[in-house]
Formats: sequence, structure tokens, C-alpha cells
Amino acid sequence: MPSANYRSLLRTPGAAAFFLPASLGRVGVAMTSLSIVWLVHSRTGTFSAAGLVTGAFAVSEALGAPQLARLVDRFGQTRILPPTLLAHAVAVALLLSLVVADADDTFLIVGGGLVGGSVPQLGAMSAARWAALLRPDRAAELPTAFALESISNAGAFLVGPTLVSALAAAGHAVAGLVLAASLSVFGGLFLATRRDTAPPPRSETPNTPGGEGSCCARQFCS
Repeated sequence: MPSANYRSLLRTPGAAAFFLPASLGRVGVAMTSLSIVWLVHSRTGTFSAAGLVTGAFAVSEALGAPQLARLVDRFGQTRILPPTLLAHAVAVALLLSLVVADADDTFLIVGGGLVGGSVPQLGAMSAARWAALLRPDRAAELPTAFALESISNAGAFLVGPTLVSALAAAGHAVAGLVLAASLSVFGGLFLATRRDTAPPPRSETPNTPGGEGSCCARQFCS
């Protein structure tokens, strides 16, 4: 049964310790975009401004994710995650400050772009850890591990937006973005502490062209 296979995977030493924090963090990531929509709309009263800020977030994330993957490939997850999470927290705080201060839309767009560019790609990093953990002895279980990752992603994008919408409907749009950032940062920090399952940096895998960490991170971050 698939559920039994998932349980067997999570019993692998170190697996649950990185998968569960990454799953928590990706709920925050899934909340971020919609939380920006509701936050900006609650202050400006218009969805046009909210759409522009969220659009800047989406474009910046799309451009930034491959660059983050390259840094992770070169230096490793445990070195890149902490500064990325710090940058994300600062960017969210800046955007919140701009919204509360009723800043011009141009500044809000810049703030949204900074938030998007610093989003920690926790799902990709979790998938890369499965690849590093199961290769080469248990490579046949990789499809099951990636299926588990897909379930986690689907759950995050179901729970996250629902939670954000509920907070916004209750008049707590600011709390939605704060909660999103908190989940992303704390989930990422717990993931960063799990050095035992982190794929080695590319420089430490000379026998694999480009390094195993390279192929894993870029496969799932692009």
C-alpha cells in the first residue's frame, strides 16, 4: 500500500527530521503570495495595486529561484539557507512597513519583488535531500519519495491559501503575511540544522559531473 511505503520512507534515519520542517515551511511559502494580495488590498482598497505588487513578487521569485539553486549547489543548503531566511524576513518586514506607512505603489512593488526574490525554496531542498539519502542503495524508492513530496506540496497549497483567506476575512491581513513568513523562516531554520541529510556542495562531489547536489537542486528549483 502507498501509505505503508510512505511510512517506511519516513522511518529512514534522518528523513522525518528534514521532511516535516520542510513541509511546515512550504505552507508558509504557499501562503505568501495570497497574503500579499490581501494585505495590499486591505490598505489601498484596490486589487490593481495588489496585483502589481503580487506580480512583482511572482516575477522576482521566478528569476531568483534558479540563482538560489546555483548557490545551494556550490555552497550547500546549510550555508545558504540561514542568510536566505534572514533576507526573506527583512524583506517581509520592509513590505509590511511600507504598507502600514501608506507608501507609494512603486515602493510597494519594489518591496514585493524583494520578498519574492528571497523566498526559500524548501520543497526543492527537501526533494534534493531525498535524492541524496536514497542514492545509490535505495534509488528504486525515489519515485515514492517524490510522490510524497508532491502530496506535501498539494497539501501546502490547499491549507496555506485557505488559512490566509480566513485571516483576511476576519480583518487580520497583516497577520496572514506575518504567519506566512514565520512558518517559512522557522521551517527553514529547522531544515538548516539537519546537516546529516544535506546534499554535499558541488565542490565536495568531484566524481559526479557538476556534483550530485547540483543536479538535485536545479532539477527541483527550476
